[in-house]
Amino acid sequence: MKQYHGATSLGESQHRFKTDVNLIFGNQRRERQYVLRTTLHSLSVWRTRNPGVGLSPFKIKNLQMIKEAAIVDREVWVFNVNGTVPQDIIAAVKVACSYYNVSPSTIFSDIYAKNLNVERENSMADQALIRANKDLYMNVCKTIAEVARQLGITNEVNFYVFSKNNNPKIPVNDLHDALKEGGAHEVKADVHRHKVHAARNDDSDFVTQMTNFHMARLRT
Repeated sequence: MKQYHGATSLGESQHRFKTDVNLIFGNQRRERQYVLRTTLHSLSVWRTRNPGVGLSPFKIKNLQMIKEAAIVDREVWVFNVNGTVPQDIIAAVKVACSYYNVSPSTIFSDIYAKNLNVERENSMADQALIRANKDLYMNVCKTIAEVARQLGITNEVNFYVFSKNNNPKIPVNDLHDALKEGGAHEVKADVHRHKVHAARNDDSDFVTQMTNFHMARLRT
């Protein structure tokens, strides 16, 4: 019998640089049939930042939706989701669960993020930016655990992070400390590095780089 898998991504922006949610540790891949992608942007802003990308906004009957949602490439995108606000993520997971007709544990056992950064980062000195990003990752980690508890997920959840070990905005030791402070009982980096594409902050261009892959395990 074929086994079906789901995943959630946090902090998405441009569609062409969306987070690879099929990657797992050991340079292995797992096909995801149920994917929830969340973004801090509103639907209107996302459209502007992603011209030409086809999407189908939708609503689910009998589900009180406080978030805008759309289908893009057969994946559920939910907008106006702050990764440090449990109720934002819970609302998004419920939308995806209703659309796919699956349980929360299917959608929210493997969570992914790529290079999360605080807002107004260009106005900060290096050490201030590192401290701010540590707080961000710590709070996201705490939020993930809280969301899992509120959704009744009893298994461990995995929080995967794409971030270079020498990332000047949050070096690997600071990243791992932040995840542990956020409640992770195990944090490790994959020995394999991976190629990713990412947009510059002003969307004027994109960069391709090799990055590291990290995993934090959280008990609910």
